[in-house]
Amino acid sequence: MKKITFLNLLLSLCVLSSFGQTMVNDFEATVVTGVEPLFGAAATVVANPSISGLNTTDNCLQIGNTGTNWFSLVRINVNPDLAISGTETKFLSVLVYRTTTDMACRFNATADDDNGSNPGVISAINAHSGADAWEQIIIPVEFPRDSGTFSLGTLFTLIFHADIKGFSNAAAGPLDNAGGSLFVDELQILDSNPLLSTDDFTLENNISIYQNVSLTNFRIETKHNINITDVSLYDILGSKVNNISKIDTHEYDMSNLSSGLYIVKIRDDRGETFSKKLIKQ
Repeated sequence: MKKITFLNLLLSLCVLSSFGQTMVNDFEATVVTGVEPLFGAAATVVANPSISGLNTTDNCLQIGNTGTNWFSLVRINVNPDLAISGTETKFLSVLVYRTTTDMACRFNATADDDNGSNPGVISAINAHSGADAWEQIIIPVEFPRDSGTFSLGTLFTLIFHADIKGFSNAAAGPLDNAGGSLFVDELQILDSNPLLSTDDFTLENNISIYQNVSLTNFRIETKHNINITDVSLYDILGSKVNNISKIDTHEYDMSNLSSGLYIVKIRDDRGETFSKKLIKQ
């Protein structure tokens, strides 16, 4: 019986090492150290509110915000410091529960007690739903931003922003609401992006289109760093409509169009396309 147990343990360790995981903090220690909330953030180790699904551990970190600073942060020490070469690609994996927020992280701290700098704020690749279940969020470990690599050589600490108050939230952000909080757990550095290993990495499954209340504008949100190369609009007869204008990187104005039904066709840099019906009032 002991031999079987040891063999199973050995196999488990081999499987884990093959995925290239480095645990930063799972908040299970008797005394949790290296966690410091700053600039209005609040952070407390609490019992796991839902021991199920992706997270069956006992404890997690509850993060809130006592003010309205977008830059409120929790500094989470990486101990021991992690060496990352300029040719490696790394990703931060975070399990999250409940409140939907715009998460981000800075990786450009130059010491354990440093907070990095604003150009180093890296947003999460995917969004979480806020459902009553643990979800996995992925943030690229990179500096400079959008480079895909980490140029500083050593990762000293995670400057974790639980809510940078972006487009998908109310003006102040949900963590500023009374009692608003986010539960996070199992912070790990991965060698690869687990989102890309799934079978549903298609444009259709990783793009969302929203219209404003008056149905005069539409907005395109993507996940997994998908690169949109073309957005075209067609009427119901299949004729291309030219009089739409781009407001910003994600939003388009169709207020000059006649009322009716239209089709928006989107293409990415892999040549995949996705179409959806839109209504103009």
